[in-house]
Amino acid sequence: MPRNPLLELPSPHMTSRAPAQFATLKRPPAYLQVSERIRAAILGGQIPAGELLPTETELATQFGVTRSTVREAIRLLEQGGLLGRAGRKRLAVRLPSLESASRSISVAMQMHRVTFKDLWEISMGLEPLAARLACATLDAQYTALLAANLERTRAAFDDDLEMLEAEIEFHDLVARATRNHALLLAREPLNLLFYPAYRPVIERLKPGKRILESHQKIFEAIRRNDPDTAAEWAEKHMRDFRRGILMAKLDFDGPVAATYSEGTSRTA
Repeated sequence: MPRNPLLELPSPHMTSRAPAQFATLKRPPAYLQVSERIRAAILGGQIPAGELLPTETELATQFGVTRSTVREAIRLLEQGGLLGRAGRKRLAVRLPSLESASRSISVAMQMHRVTFKDLWEISMGLEPLAARLACATLDAQYTALLAANLERTRAAFDDDLEMLEAEIEFHDLVARATRNHALLLAREPLNLLFYPAYRPVIERLKPGKRILESHQKIFEAIRRNDPDTAAEWAEKHMRDFRRGILMAKLDFDGPVAATYSEGTSRTA
């Protein structure tokens, strides 16, 4: 009789291989689960900004946990900026401020040793984009604010820090004029880090007149709704930033953190 190889396969019950091993399932602490559930409800819009959160007792009952567990979960959400005090005993959902969200990112950029080159490359994309978008959204309020900024810049030729602050304000106003919150969140960390670090350039090169010219050209293009020209001048302005950094003998490939402390206040 011919051999049947299938009949010669070893039985699965006869193998000598060790059984598979599985890691023990780990459940996150209850306060983390509660925190994530509330966070998901906030981000999903079930609890909108301004609405009061249920009391600790109500939340403890709903989740089937202790009040101390709820208290710890709420503490995490407060630290994350999603909850704020509404009176002595109640909490309400709040929108994280642009500044608080951006400051933590700026700190991370410094710790990761982000360079002038890194930030300049990003700014080369964001600043022309802001100028382009502002053409379609500029209103009387931001027209007046930008015009006032140009006067502030013109008066600051002999005051390096005032010139720096006018420079920062101009870019901020153009971005805010777009009313694009994604753009504002993307560029605000640069506003807190890149532009203040530019102070040594202003002190060493005194580029006030060149800054004013660029700002005027950008503003005029935005006001007449000419997005191509607005973006073109914004890009030229950012190229001037790079040129200024190199001419001031700052390390373009070095971390901005090394220069940042020089440009943060009038007493720095």
